[in-house]
Amino acid sequence: MCPHCKKPGKIVKFGSYQRASDKKVCQRYRCKNCQRTFSETHYSIDYRLRKRYINQAVFRSLCSGVSQRRCAILFGVHRDAIARRLLRFGLCAEHNLKVYRQSRPSVTQLLFDELETFEHTKCKPLTVAIAVEDKSRKILALKVGKIPAKGPLASFSRKKYGFRPCERRACLESIFQDLKCCLASQGLVKTDQSKAYPPFIRRFLKFWNHQASPGKRGCVVGQGELKEGHWDPLFSLNHSFAMIRDGLKRLSRRTWCTTKSPKHLEFALNMYAWFHNLLLESKNRKDLRLDWLSSPSPESL
Repeated sequence: MCPHCKKPGKIVKFGSYQRASDKKVCQRYRCKNCQRTFSETHYSIDYRLRKRYINQAVFRSLCSGVSQRRCAILFGVHRDAIARRLLRFGLCAEHNLKVYRQSRPSVTQLLFDELETFEHTKCKPLTVAIAVEDKSRKILALKVGKIPAKGPLASFSRKKYGFRPCERRACLESIFQDLKCCLASQGLVKTDQSKAYPPFIRRFLKFWNHQASPGKRGCVVGQGELKEGHWDPLFSLNHSFAMIRDGLKRLSRRTWCTTKSPKHLEFALNMYAWFHNLLLESKNRKDLRLDWLSSPSPESL
């Protein structure tokens, strides 16, 4: 199908050209309907990117605790080049996570909870709903939404930034809708004792058992699976949360790298989730390469 007129028709070859960045010879095509031309690289994730050789390294760095500005310094590019790649990689990772869920066998043990962060300032908090498969620690779905400020900051936030909608319910519904394709008819879901979760579990997971465990703080560093002297039933989830905060610079504790857009945070989280699952599945991490073949069309980027 032609990417310009969006009509199915006859498409013929129309010469070729040598790409300047990597000297690759690319085929060009011409549409008989609109008479416009396009190349075979039009639907690739690196369409119109000049320095394609840094894509793999940039993706790994952004998922390994390196900020966007530091990536720009390390790879000798402008920070806008890293920002553009974040958007493309995030959409690619979101698409591949969807494909991963559809190809995943029936999941019978699920962990679910929310992580709180903020955009620009603590007066504008965000919630990140994440679903993790138990034992394997693979991230299945996630969603970012806005929530109003709580506690002493609530009145100050309303005075300075106005009314802030609560998107928590919409995030929870989106998560459970995404999980429908990979969950078994019966299973066990583990959460903390939040009162917001049981209604959604009864609605979307009617025949699942729900185990609610009290959330507690960890003892000391190095005892991640122990919580105040006993075994943590939500260890796979809490361990994944700790790895996410360590892998994404904007989510680290006491950092000045803050999120400016909830959608960009969701792109970064999708990137890390896909990278996290690939690391858990790979046998030889030294030769691990990210697969761009199942990426969406650049027209949506």
